[in-house]
Amino acid sequence: MGLFTSKRDDTQITGLTFIDKAIEFASLTSDNPKLWTFESLKGNPPRLIRLKQLSVLLKVFTPEIYDANDIASGLKSLFSGEFLLQRDYNEYKNLLFITMDNAITASYPSIKDSFVTDHDLIHNYKRIIEFKKKLYPLLTHNDGYIEIGYPCLYAAVVTDEIANNVNTKTIDEFLSLVIDPTGKTISRKKLILFNNYPIKDPYKIDLDYL
Repeated sequence: MGLFTSKRDDTQITGLTFIDKAIEFASLTSDNPKLWTFESLKGNPPRLIRLKQLSVLLKVFTPEIYDANDIASGLKSLFSGEFLLQRDYNEYKNLLFITMDNAITASYPSIKDSFVTDHDLIHNYKRIIEFKKKLYPLLTHNDGYIEIGYPCLYAAVVTDEIANNVNTKTIDEFLSLVIDPTGKTISRKKLILFNNYPIKDPYKIDLDYL
């Protein structure tokens, strides 16, 4: 009896897809920016493909921090929220800030004494990104297993049950709105045709480099 991985690259790309890919890549590279270069990943095609994907997605979703010659700086800015300092604060006022205010007021109805500012947005974004980065290895705890014999399935079953019940919907919606207030979805085919997005699916060749 076995437990098999079945990940496939996304066919529809959103701001959340971008964030999730960046978090996965950071986890695979021990969150070490020195490894966020094409040169350093030449010997690991699956990670190199992921970095090339992120290079395209940085340009599409966060063009204000895109530099083809310095992808690492773009990713660091993505994780820190510094890219928001280069955006128009008004983009978020009517949509995102209402969402934040409603969530805070629902839990703490009597303490509201000010409006959310751009620096507050960055603080909340950064804290949620940090939380999701810590959550990632827990949610993918069993992803490294290709096949598990029956006697060892118990640990996988009970830990998967916990992981599968973690609901990240609220923070995912927040992150999506921060990255892309317009909420666009772009097909993988379109990115390949017009943005030089890598054709290869990194998950299909992961097994060759375990």
